[in-house]
This record gives sequence, structure tokens and C-alpha cells, in this order.
Amino acid sequence: MKKTVSDTWLVNGNIIIFCGPHTDSFKNDILTSSLFGELVAEQKNSPRATSWSTYTDTVIKFGWIVNNRATQQLEFENINLSSVVEQSAGSALPQDERQALAIALAQLVNLPGDSPAIRAIVEKLQKNAIVSTTTDTPVSTAVLLTIIRNDKTVVTLQVAFETLHEISIDILEQPVLSADNDRQTNSWLLCSLLDERHYNLVRADVLKKLGRNIETRLLQIPVPADLD
Repeated sequence: MKKTVSDTWLVNGNIIIFCGPHTDSFKNDILTSSLFGELVAEQKNSPRATSWSTYTDTVIKFGWIVNNRATQQLEFENINLSSVVEQSAGSALPQDERQALAIALAQLVNLPGDSPAIRAIVEKLQKNAIVSTTTDTPVSTAVLLTIIRNDKTVVTLQVAFETLHEISIDILEQPVLSADNDRQTNSWLLCSLLDERHYNLVRADVLKKLGRNIETRLLQIPVPADLD
């Protein structure tokens, strides 16, 4: 199978993967609107479900037109993040994009341990974690992933899970994730398309409000030399 060309970014520690060829201007609009939504959600310091609503409500105001949204209570045990995403996304994520996601996660895991990207991802997972008072209790946390398909469909996922392992970059790839036992929603999905004409009207204001956050909170992941 031919590998899908992809471009991976971190937006305040959240992973965004562009699959296929997209213009730089389109990528910038997705990244900046996503960053704005993420910073608004982070500022609220709310539980996951509320944080998800704040994030999605914000990007929708910027012109992310909703095609589909869904919530689920998934059941899974001792699997890796790619497998959780496959369950959560279903048909919204075709095979080529799933392959790109798996490759991107593997590239992130293989980055040097002291890299800014590793620190950003781990710190985000730690911020999302529900702190336990006992050492033998699984840590519950959540990850926000955005995959932009070849056709510009923006597939945004938030998945909650628990693990007995220490929160580190390895949990993105290792089969150490299980569903929480609280019988609550643990998967949130939004499929949307960016209305670029609408975003043209708000872009300047978004960029002005973001300021230096664009430089400090957006990070492009370098492509390994053997894939360049």
C-alpha cells in the first residue's frame, strides 16, 4: 500500500495530522483556529466533556461547518491509541488516514526523549489526567487528535482512557490503554469542513488575539530523513 503523505503538528500539545497535499494557507487556518479553540478550552479548566464542548463551539464560530458529531461509550482493554481511534472514528477515518496516523504516532514516539515535542505531549496528557491518591490506581486521562483528510474533512476526536503505566510518550504506541470503568462517555467525534470564506473575515482578529502563542504553542514535527 502506498504511504499517504502527511504533515504532523502539535497544537498546545494536541496532535494534528494533515493527510495528503494541502496549501500552506489552509493548514495555517486550521492550526490557528484550532489553537484559539484549545486555549479557550484550557482557560476554562473544565472537565473533559465541558472542555470538548468549549473547544468545538469555538472552532464552529470560526467557520468549521459540522458534517457529523457523535459521542460513544467504548469498551476496550490493553490496546494502543491507534486501535482506540479506529473504534472511535469508525468510517469517518478511511484506511489511508489510519495508516498516516499510525506512522505519525510511531514518529512521535521515536523522537529524542528531551525534544520539545515529547515534553509538550506528555505535559498535555498530564494536564488532562485525573490525579489519583493511590499508586495502584489506574491514571485516567484524555487525548485530543485532529486528522485532516485528503478531501479537507476535519476529523476531530477526543478519547478518554486509563492506564496503569506512567504517563509518557510510550502510551501513544504501546497496548496499555483501557476504557474507564465509570460507564460514561469516553469518545467524542466532530467531522467538519472549514468555510474558508468565513475564516477570511475573522483571520486577522484571530491572529491578533493569539499573538506570540502562534510561535510558542504551534510545533511542526520534522519528517525523518528516510521518509523525506
